[in-house]
Amino acid sequence: MREKEFVDKLAAKRDISKKEAESIVEDFGIILSEGLLAVGQVVFNDLGKFVLQAKPAREARNPMTGETVKVPAKTVAKWQPNKKFKDEVLAIAKPAK
Repeated sequence: MREKEFVDKLAAKRDISKKEAESIVEDFGIILSEGLLAVGQVVFNDLGKFVLQAKPAREARNPMTGETVKVPAKTVAKWQPNKKFKDEVLAIAKPAK
């Protein structure tokens, strides 16, 4: 599902305009980013949690040339679904083909 489809469904479900739904989705992203930067994680009881994770510097190999390259350290955002989400959604989801 793309953001536009999500906005359309949110607008229909809440009986609000698409402009209001877009604003809600945009605010959600901003607040999520702010929470991650301030605390390092944002937890949703029925969904899971978003966390920042530090990845150390490492050496990798270019598969085409075999050359070794240095990959710098970085911070990535990850989502960790909780048990309730896994049980309700992932248990009935069809595997991708």
